[in-house]
Amino acid sequence: MMLIDMHSHSDGSAEFIAEQNKAHVASVLNATTSEEFQFNQRYIGEQQLLSYGVHPWESQRQIINHELLMRAPIIGEIGLDTEWTDVPLTIQRPVFSAQLRTAQQLNKPVVLHTKGCEAEILDTLKAYPQLTTLVHWYSAAEYQDEYLKRPNSYFSIGPDVLTDSVVQEFAKKVPATQLFIESDGLESFVWVLKRSVDVSEYQSLLEVVYQKVAQLRNVSVEQLELQVQSNWQQFLTSLSK
Repeated sequence: MMLIDMHSHSDGSAEFIAEQNKAHVASVLNATTSEEFQFNQRYIGEQQLLSYGVHPWESQRQIINHELLMRAPIIGEIGLDTEWTDVPLTIQRPVFSAQLRTAQQLNKPVVLHTKGCEAEILDTLKAYPQLTTLVHWYSAAEYQDEYLKRPNSYFSIGPDVLTDSVVQEFAKKVPATQLFIESDGLESFVWVLKRSVDVSEYQSLLEVVYQKVAQLRNVSVEQLELQVQSNWQQFLTSLSK
């Protein structure tokens, strides 16, 4: 059965992309710079989709590449962050807003990064009610219900579901038709597991995340995989509107 990795990063590793292809994992491969997008584009397989967007951490260093926003089927990850970066919000906000406007104009889904700015992003999204969004790695105890009620929204649960009780509770609450699983790249497993991770472990670690979410939701792994595959097909329709 094909696994879906809804949000991943190659971090400049052709071996990681090759491992996704070898494992027959369908994925969204994110790029936060023009160079990373071009690198990913050279190595992706048929089951991988590209996303591009200026990450809030990069918003002081990177200029938005509007050509890539046009070319990438998905825009992101984009958002706001006051906890994991010292880039001022005064710099992050216009970069975030400009990419949201482009996504709306091009009718493209966006991948959202939010840390410490959950209320502000919710308020910002009110101006984009038709926009399809994937909120990745949501780890805030607050505003969960408000995000879940927003139309055209999906949520991807990542490796921290193995250790973070807030994320575990959120994984139980996400409606089945809005749920995805993500790796966020090998570095996220390194961060969660607090050890080095070899690229050959990618598939087995992604399967561990599926197993944990299935356990939390009291369903079989097979049921979860089928639901995520169904959601993937539904998400793909948002790319062809």
